[in-house]
Amino acid sequence: MRSLSYDGSMKFDALNDSQIRANYQHKHVVDHYLKHFKSKLVLDAGCWTGTMEKEVSSRRWSSKMVGIDLNKDALKIAKKNFPKYNFHQVELANPSPQFVKKYSNKFDTIIFLDVIEHVPPGTEVRILQLFNRLLKPGGHLIVSTMLSHRYNFIDPAWFLGHRHYSSDHVKNFLESSNFKVQELLEIGNLYWDLDILMLYIYKHIFRMNYKTGNWMYKKILEGLEPPQKYATRIYTLSQKPRK
Repeated sequence: MRSLSYDGSMKFDALNDSQIRANYQHKHVVDHYLKHFKSKLVLDAGCWTGTMEKEVSSRRWSSKMVGIDLNKDALKIAKKNFPKYNFHQVELANPSPQFVKKYSNKFDTIIFLDVIEHVPPGTEVRILQLFNRLLKPGGHLIVSTMLSHRYNFIDPAWFLGHRHYSSDHVKNFLESSNFKVQELLEIGNLYWDLDILMLYIYKHIFRMNYKTGNWMYKKILEGLEPPQKYATRIYTLSQKPRK
């Protein structure tokens, strides 16, 4: 029986999380939404140890990044590895007034990648409304999350309440937060979930680093383009209305 006790919290594990490397999803996001990164001011909401900062930094653009996360240990790694970017400890569901005032209407782009399923249940719309406030008029929000499908059980955390959403659910969140959805993609395949399962096994059972094998990586890349028979991820591009 599935439990609903999971509160979304993520524990920092130096064994794995100190390894900064851009994975296939982050590279794909930058490639697909290129114009929303290049020479833009970007907020990485839920930056963790700086995977997206590494990907953007490797492009040698004039882009500026601000990373926020609740986990101070993960932020310590991000700050150490990417000192040219700004990082802040922020609780998305309850940000400080100083942070909101400083960054209101500032960002060209906000990315929220595989984080919405980790925020406290019921706070999704409140957090998206915060992003609306932080974006410039006409700015864009990129959100990715887990798509609910018949093989949810491949994700071990799903049994503890790790949230997977329908596309309609995510679209409703965005529209309720005064965003206009411009693109909604259902991509990814079961190999993405199997790869994460292997990461969990290595991380929590073997206490070892996990590296995606060449064959698995090739199969994962096949899931980047729609349509997918068994899609596992939702990607959305939304815009804040212009005044």
